[in-house]
Amino acid sequence: MINQKGFATLEVILMVTVIGILAAVAVPRFTDVTAKANTAKIQADLSTLDSAIAIYYMEKGVYPSQLSDLKDYVQDIGNLKPPTGNAFVGSSEATKITKTAYDLNEDKSRAVLDGKTSGEYGKK
Repeated sequence: MINQKGFATLEVILMVTVIGILAAVAVPRFTDVTAKANTAKIQADLSTLDSAIAIYYMEKGVYPSQLSDLKDYVQDIGNLKPPTGNAFVGSSEATKITKTAYDLNEDKSRAVLDGKTSGEYGKK
């Protein structure tokens, strides 16, 4: 009898099955964690912009007409961009982030992303 070393076909099949099961459990958890991180960044960015808008209003008596007016109040505002991927917008299901820039709401008093303020982001 020849002494052969290596894995039997059944062992390989079992290993692939176990790895597949672990991946099936881990991937949704990873996606959820990424969406939570994106949501937290959006909330932080919008809160920072809201604070800058409030200070701008207190100093000038009017709201800024565009976000670039806040360049003296937010460091490197030109590079402040929302993350890509998914985020939680008021539900337990993560949704795709479609916008590539923050904006002001209609009356220019709040910063928004896709028409939603910082309080509207997150799980409910």
